[in-house]
Amino acid sequence: MKTWFKRIAIGLAVLVAFLIAAAVGISLHAGHAYLRTWDVPLPATRAVDDPAVIARGEYLVYGPAHCADCHAPDAAKQKMFAGEIVPLTGGTGEITFLGDWTAANLTPDSATGLGAVSDGLIARAIRTGVNREGRIALPFKDTYADMAEEDLVAILSYLRSLKAEPGVAPRKEINLLGKITLAYFLKPYGPKHPPIKQRFVPDTTVEYGSYIANVIGRCESCHSPRNLKTGAFMGAPFSGGMPFESRTRPGVVYVSPNLTPDSATGVIANITEDQFLALIRGGASIPDSPMPWGSYRRMTETDIRALYKYLHSLKPVRRDNGPVVQTTEEWAKRSREQKTE
Repeated sequence: MKTWFKRIAIGLAVLVAFLIAAAVGISLHAGHAYLRTWDVPLPATRAVDDPAVIARGEYLVYGPAHCADCHAPDAAKQKMFAGEIVPLTGGTGEITFLGDWTAANLTPDSATGLGAVSDGLIARAIRTGVNREGRIALPFKDTYADMAEEDLVAILSYLRSLKAEPGVAPRKEINLLGKITLAYFLKPYGPKHPPIKQRFVPDTTVEYGSYIANVIGRCESCHSPRNLKTGAFMGAPFSGGMPFESRTRPGVVYVSPNLTPDSATGVIANITEDQFLALIRGGASIPDSPMPWGSYRRMTETDIRALYKYLHSLKPVRRDNGPVVQTTEEWAKRSREQKTE
């Protein structure tokens, strides 16, 4: 019996040693491989001085495209949530399972902002996810790849019109999982279809709502199941289930709800269009919610109603993601149960 236990102990020790060695090897290799660069051509997109184009860019940046929700300073977030125009000099950014990223300064400041970054480099980052260093940028912003060219020009033009102000420079702290992901799983993304030149004329149609939900507003990006290592979609679109770590409450995650019109599990199924309008305009009910309430509440009534119509046009998906606020253990357990269903 003692010999048997001794063999088991030796076997476990060998296994543990092997796993440690493998982890160290992966860490060392990924530590270099994740810095790989990608030779992706620069788009011909350029900023313009047209006041109407700049005004459209301002609406997108502070509204449905929600750039301000991350790139506003932390101290100005309450003003932004109240609907004020605040500086885009950068903020805390995002805390993810792959690492932490600052939301960098978007003003034309040459030291910390976009002053020394060309129009083509900015447009490439939005279209393909390749940053100014030629590397894959995180977090994922792949839905912006299909943005209409006119809207991309509008955003770029607005950013170029801003007063240069010092702020938060790009900074990242990538953990081991993030390095492995960047080294072995991620590639530049790109438009699913050739980008349309002219932007959609805002109206309350399902088609325009689809553009807001799938491209400008990036609703699909957070409200669809995704592989946390690769970013790949791996479930029914808009059925929710993505976890986001709380910035202020360790061990707590916010789980995106099901946005399909399923009568049992879809949050939008039993609310009217006017109730949806009031919900979006009402803003955040949870202080550090990852939902960009501050920006979405600035959306026009036309855009909000179009979004509602699109979400109600989706195929209902029965997926119970549990409450929005969960502990990491609760989310992990529910996630395992869903994989076995």
